[in-house]
Amino acid sequence: MLVTLSGYILNYVVTPASVHDIRAVEDLLENCHHSHILADLGYLSHELRNSLEYKGYHLWTPLRQNMAGAKQHNHWKLMAMRRTIETRFSELCTLFDMEQTLARAKTGLQLRIEQIVLAYNLRYFEIN
Repeated sequence: MLVTLSGYILNYVVTPASVHDIRAVEDLLENCHHSHILADLGYLSHELRNSLEYKGYHLWTPLRQNMAGAKQHNHWKLMAMRRTIETRFSELCTLFDMEQTLARAKTGLQLRIEQIVLAYNLRYFEIN
């Protein structure tokens, strides 16, 4: 899911559990006009970072605790900003019961997710 720091959902991609997060980056960043991307550990990859830099994006992912330079790299302010997306997931689950869509087919799941994201983003504008 691609979310602004203020919490607005810009884009999302649904993939099977067997597909690694990195494989969905191209679809996720389609029409993205933000050059700085804060990601989670699922996107920790030198190849991905280099590929995105070539396209004009700056990708920041936290380092694992046992990696060299992790304490300096994982600055608390960046980690706090990065938590924004995790908060969105929690809100989607709490407000819209996102984990229990009861969809029987892929199209039903897609429709339910579209409804949830639309309702969430409309709520976002109401609050802000």
